[in-house]
Amino acid sequence: MPPSIPSPTLRIPIELLTQSSFSQFGTVIENPTTSPAPPSARLPPPPSVLANQNTARKYLDVTHMSNLYSLAPSRKPAHASMNMFVCSPRDLRPHEPVASMPSSWGDIDFDDESGDGDAGSRALFDVHILERHPFTTQTFIPMGIGAAEQTQYLVIVAPTLPASRRRTDKHPPYPTPERAKKRRSVREIFARARASPFTNEAAPPTSTYSRLHPSQRPKGPGLPDLRNIRAFVASGKQAVTYGAGTWHAPMVVLGEEAVDFVVVQFVNGVGVEDCQEVELKVDERAEEGIAVAVDTDVRGRIVVKAGPGAVKAKL
Repeated sequence: MPPSIPSPTLRIPIELLTQSSFSQFGTVIENPTTSPAPPSARLPPPPSVLANQNTARKYLDVTHMSNLYSLAPSRKPAHASMNMFVCSPRDLRPHEPVASMPSSWGDIDFDDESGDGDAGSRALFDVHILERHPFTTQTFIPMGIGAAEQTQYLVIVAPTLPASRRRTDKHPPYPTPERAKKRRSVREIFARARASPFTNEAAPPTSTYSRLHPSQRPKGPGLPDLRNIRAFVASGKQAVTYGAGTWHAPMVVLGEEAVDFVVVQFVNGVGVEDCQEVELKVDERAEEGIAVAVDTDVRGRIVVKAGPGAVKAKL
């Protein structure tokens, strides 16, 4: 069983998955000419060239892939891995009125029946577990019926909290193997402290990771920031890459059909370095924990409640 952390009581509104809104957590892979994002939320398309005897347009570097296993405690090298996940639709529970709301979006009335006049259904998806892959990106690419109009899935992510160093902390960061620290002699300690007058060896090196895209940089060992958890809805024409170390829920497929995903990542075979999980434990006195509010219109399309294109934006 994974370790557990307390879960607050929150209702999370759904946002449209766009590159600009998701950039903190990873990258979105999609045809820039058919992006569902409103024009104000679109980023410039990636560089492109003509290919296949000018019958195709090739977009370059559409996602950021990271292999950070050189930072792993075991130092065991990783290799690229490609698997397929056949994801069945998730069960939702009926909507119930609630006064709680996510802190990151302020005062959103989840019980407001207003909209564009389409009377659909209201339901909730309960988030019970989050996971992360601390040293690798993970890309989910829908295939098969993935491109069908009715394909929808949720991308649920959370920022990473700073790691607590207090020994009295009841909920420390997820345990990872620690490297054995080499004891240095007094001579070595003083040698490291002495300045070198003729070289720059005492100057700290420029961080390799400062030049990376924010989603590619190491996130650290901290727990998920549950107060700022977010939920995005993706169409079957969108693939998504979680940045290395990004806390996220397992794939959540909505609708009636299973969706096949090809998943690309790096692995080194050390379980705690390849994947870490935390269970969200609801207080016994609370009625619920973290739930995503899933509103749909009469056509079964999800109603976007937050971010660019909210309420009126449909996939």
